[in-house]
Amino acid sequence: MHRRAFLATMLTATAALAVTRTAIAQPTPAGALPTPVYLNMATKGGLFLENTARDANAKSGNPRIRKFSRAEVVEQVGLANKIDSYTGGAAPGAPGTPSGPGGLVGGLVAAPLAVAGGVAGATVGGALGVPQGGGMTTDQQKAQILAQLSGMQPGPQYDATFVNASLQGHREALAIHGSYAESGEDPGLRRIARGALPLIHLHIAQLSRMQAAAG
Repeated sequence: MHRRAFLATMLTATAALAVTRTAIAQPTPAGALPTPVYLNMATKGGLFLENTARDANAKSGNPRIRKFSRAEVVEQVGLANKIDSYTGGAAPGAPGTPSGPGGLVGGLVAAPLAVAGGVAGATVGGALGVPQGGGMTTDQQKAQILAQLSGMQPGPQYDATFVNASLQGHREALAIHGSYAESGEDPGLRRIARGALPLIHLHIAQLSRMQAAAG
């Protein structure tokens, strides 16, 4: 099982990971994203961005998208390693995981998609279900988007679909990490969330320009 998928599974089974280095009695500020919810959403959202980027890097013929998707995978693996290390998850460099940007990029195209529920390669009918206007995608919608991307042929339509899906995913990531960075209960996780924001902002700007260029 993918180490980050394992973390998400454990979060639904026990609250132990949610404690991390924060005192158990410390209250969650009113309106703040609880730590277990943050970890669960950040893990699932990160996997979505990582897997869509892996697919794009393997299939797209657009140099800008290939460069972007390569950087995206490196970003998401690095962020996952930081969270895993802090929460006691699998350490970076564990067997079966990339040891760093060099090893990751070298085997990027050959890396399998870790799509929950085995939806990779499934056929999803109808238009791509990417919410517009800032709404959050559900787990089912993420799975459908990943499946549809994996089933599409390379070309301009694929590139536009990837850009739209990744832009939505980054807007969700901004909301998730931004909320926890502002008022999360765990100081260490707040620092990690805050550190993720500059790259998220940069990638939103890059994706927005690619979307505008594609019309």
